[in-house]
Amino acid sequence: LKESGKTRTVGISNFLAKDIVLMSISAPLFTVNQVPYNLLERGFEGENLRQCEKAGIGFMACSPVARGLLAGQLDPEAAPTRRDYHLYGQSSLDSSQSLRDTVKEIAQEINTVPINVALAWVIQRKNITTTVVGSCKADQVKEFCAAGDITLTADQLDRLNEESNLFHGWRGIG
Repeated sequence: LKESGKTRTVGISNFLAKDIVLMSISAPLFTVNQVPYNLLERGFEGENLRQCEKAGIGFMACSPVARGLLAGQLDPEAAPTRRDYHLYGQSSLDSSQSLRDTVKEIAQEINTVPINVALAWVIQRKNITTTVVGSCKADQVKEFCAAGDITLTADQLDRLNEESNLFHGWRGIG
């Protein structure tokens, strides 16, 4: 499709570092790797990110607010309907509470909503090309757009990274 001019870019989804290496050698036409990426899901960092950067492939972060978990509006009654998502399990909810509180605190500091803080963190990460967001609520679309106007300070980024690293250490990812 790319060679015929029917599309300008071609992306891949959830490719691991070894797959990126193979694809960049055998079919160097991909421009982006769509991966789940947010403060609570950073498993594609490290070697995967290095191989994407080396191959000139950007990161497209899907689920940048962890299916709403980082939106700051967690309804304990709604959580059972999302049990298929590992971050909504009770142990993950408990261990992510400090990080979610930090997201809310920073949102209050800069007079915005937690969604914007979570998205701004993703957008400010190295090699993030774009994010894929979704919502059940029209109002959230406006909030998503506002996140592009936010620049988190070094201190705010450090606080978020520290809490995220603590969460990932607990889960054995970091």
